[in-house]
Amino acid sequence: MSTRGIIDRAKALARDFAQKDHKQVRLPAFYYDDWCSVYARPDNAASREQYRQQARHTWYLIHYLREKGIKVDSVPVRKEEFLTWAGKGGHSLKNSHDRGHAVGDYVNRSETPVAPCRHDEVAELLALAGDEPHYATITVFGESPQEPEIMSVVLHRFDGSVILSQETLAAEHGPQEAWDLTTAFLDKHQPEKVFHDREIRQPSFCQDCGALLVHVASPEDLKSMG
Repeated sequence: MSTRGIIDRAKALARDFAQKDHKQVRLPAFYYDDWCSVYARPDNAASREQYRQQARHTWYLIHYLREKGIKVDSVPVRKEEFLTWAGKGGHSLKNSHDRGHAVGDYVNRSETPVAPCRHDEVAELLALAGDEPHYATITVFGESPQEPEIMSVVLHRFDGSVILSQETLAAEHGPQEAWDLTTAFLDKHQPEKVFHDREIRQPSFCQDCGALLVHVASPEDLKSMG
């Protein structure tokens, strides 16, 4: 599916949840091996590509759900626990449709724990940074250099630990507007140094909570700036 198709599908699904007055949504999160087992997929290039596209769709869906004020919880689906639960409960896993329904039932049961990972929730931690200098890294993510999708600006410590991040989507903002929003973030937080990554990086996502794995400058990168 094209990037535009992924975005349009995520927007439509978020809109459906909002129209049904959902205040909270639980979404499945998979490790690749677990995903293959749960959906009875072989480990090959086609499966890896489908898994990646699903991760991209989930990230956009999370973004648009939160934009509508809907709380999102990511629920890890591990093959051993899921298949045991499905077997004991008599859930059919004969085809992809049945498996999808079973996953939905499993994720939405209150006994299934949500991901302990919470780095997808932006929280200002500047107070915890104290007087320690903080830095910023600007990165553009995209499936290819010809198709930028996300402008990321991350406030972090010298050792790379993240304090705060902001992601601006190309689907919602033009290049100049994205740059203006990034500049406003930097003006607000006044980092000691700003590292602008010149590489267009392919996005990757947390397998526990679906968050974009942001990029930060290494200590060597920061030292090279003088």
